[in-house]
Amino acid sequence: MLRLELKAYAKINIGLRVTGRRSDGYHEIETVFQQIDIFDDIVVEKLSPGQIVVETTNPELPTGEGNICFRAAEKVREASGVNFGVKIFIKKNIPVGAGLGGGSSDAAAVIRGINELFQLNLADQKRQNIARELGADVVFFLLGGTAWATGIGDVLQPVSSMPHFWGVLVYPNIEISTAWAYKNINFSLTKTKKIIKLESLFEKRESMREFFQNDLEIVVFDKYPELAEIKEKFYQSGAFFASMSGSGSSVYGLFTDIAGAENAQASFGDRYRTFLIQPFEKTSITRGAM
Repeated sequence: MLRLELKAYAKINIGLRVTGRRSDGYHEIETVFQQIDIFDDIVVEKLSPGQIVVETTNPELPTGEGNICFRAAEKVREASGVNFGVKIFIKKNIPVGAGLGGGSSDAAAVIRGINELFQLNLADQKRQNIARELGADVVFFLLGGTAWATGIGDVLQPVSSMPHFWGVLVYPNIEISTAWAYKNINFSLTKTKKIIKLESLFEKRESMREFFQNDLEIVVFDKYPELAEIKEKFYQSGAFFASMSGSGSSVYGLFTDIAGAENAQASFGDRYRTFLIQPFEKTSITRGAM
């Protein structure tokens, strides 16, 4: 086997409570990660030993050490002790700087892909340790599905009670720095309620609006008020829940049926890049030769 093709799926945050800042600069959070069916296409291909080559369709992304997929390959090499050579091709579909975890998902796909392509047989815990070194949410993308995340986003509890939804995701053509959003949070203004019984909240969709709030909206909406307008428009269109994802800039609305979602999507016209979304539960690998 000379190459593998993978899909790296995006996520949305359902609620994001920032509970404190640690001494190392990271923030403690509580959130639900939900994988959705928007994805980047990743190809990992064997090269001569020692080489790591990254190519991407997005010319604004680095292809060397500054690329998280490049670093993922380096860390897998270090952890395995195998001096493999690999070419990584990234077809970007997930918007950048949108709070959707595109880079982290790509890195997780590279870890999975290299492990299988070279038959490294890395244990789950070792792969998760590699992921954690790259970024807190990379661990989630190794597992996928739906998870309640605490710590810095790396302590995960699978969630099975999330109801199916149809959703619309709006990318307002704004890139937001996660570091900037967290740096500017004012803890005296974050008063979201601690989520204890996830199952009961998901059973009653009307409760989601009350309990699942994104603390970073205060920071981001102040600078980019059009994002707040997008969120409000979703509620006016009949969404049972709407929120900014992560640190933004994407905003989504969730609906009980496809008709409601399609009508909401149409209401935005051509002003923004929009996606019709559903939950996605599993990772995807396609084997191939070249």
